[in-house]
Amino acid sequence: MTVEVRSARAAEIAPIVDVLRSSGLGANVGQLLRYPIASPTGDVLVALRNGQVVGGAAVAGFGATGWIGAVGVAGHARRRGVGRALTEACVARLRELGARTALLFATAAGRPVYERVGFEAEGPVRAWRDAAPPRGAPVGEGVRPLMAADVPTVLALDAAATGEDRSPVLEQMNGALTGLVVERAGRVAGSALRSPWGLGPSVVAADREAGVALLSVLRRVPGSPLTVSLPDANAGAVRALRAWGFQPINEAVRMRLGPPPAFDPDRVFGMYNLFWG
Repeated sequence: MTVEVRSARAAEIAPIVDVLRSSGLGANVGQLLRYPIASPTGDVLVALRNGQVVGGAAVAGFGATGWIGAVGVAGHARRRGVGRALTEACVARLRELGARTALLFATAAGRPVYERVGFEAEGPVRAWRDAAPPRGAPVGEGVRPLMAADVPTVLALDAAATGEDRSPVLEQMNGALTGLVVERAGRVAGSALRSPWGLGPSVVAADREAGVALLSVLRRVPGSPLTVSLPDANAGAVRALRAWGFQPINEAVRMRLGPPPAFDPDRVFGMYNLFWG
């Protein structure tokens, strides 16, 4: 099957969203595409057959690293090389944006496609949902709302945890960043951030105590039960979630093509979709 893959045009975004939703990526996928559409270091790619949209994907570049996500193929076009063509085009686009390493989260269905392109598995990750969130006002020693003056320290904590420079995300938000920080001995030791593009939160911390303190406050915030994703390798955080009654709702594998960033899973307490990693 002959497939054309290129950067999407404005009129193709809605059909791409329809394909991504039909492939199981959820109702929120259109919201997630807002960042790569607007970002100078992001892009949305489209796969076309005979002029019809049969697949889509998104990329976000962070300097030496970049992420691929929201990869979906229409049901009638699967197992015909469309997923591989999209993945290869995403890697090429990230290289154009300066990334030496491409990263993604793979489902069991997608992993063989990515392995054929050359991606290596780094470790499992899971999404957890709070089955019985506690009632009452959020409490947490040293936890307070994020302030503008915290941003440089938050960026440094994020880089230490992920091994990546994710400042393009903050810059794209134009001051709309919201979240919490936790202080220890008068210094910010962790952050929990949300963006307008998706679910979240992104939680990083200098140590287990700070990370768990943030999660404890987040699960008490009124609204929908907290859903948080994190690497299985952060055993301390997983133990805390299990003790609170969180239940795993899905899983994936973090995969990499290129040199490994200095990723420290013990500092990651919440992985925020494609663009937070």
